Amino acid sequence: MTTYRMDRPAPGPSPRLARLTRHLAARLEDFDPGGPQVVLCDQGRGLVAARFPGRDTAFVVAGLQQFGFFPAREGELIRFYLAPDCPFEALDALWGCLFSLLE
Repeated sequence: MTTYRMDRPAPGPSPRLARLTRHLAARLEDFDPGGPQVVLCDQGRGLVAARFPGRDTAFVVAGLQQFGFFPAREGELIRFYLAPDCPFEALDALWGCLFSLLE
C-alpha cells in the first residue's frame, strides 16, 4: 500500500502545489451537508485544514491512517499538508476514503 505523509509543510511554494491545494479544498467542499468544513486553504504552504463536525477527530485520523494517509491533527482540526509531488489521484482517493469513513 502506498502511504502519503501529510503531516509536515512543503519545502516551498510552487504552481503545482497551489493547484493540488485548491483541488483538495474543492473535493472536501464537495461533500453533502454534514461533511468536512474547510477552515483554511493556504496554497503557498500546501495546507488544507478542515473540521469534521459531529465526528470524532481521532476516529477520522485513525481511519485515514488505515488507508495510508497520515495527516496532522491539531485539536478538532485535521491538517492536510501536501507535497508538490503528490499525485492528483491520491487526493481523489483521500476523498473516497473520507466518504467511506463519514457515511
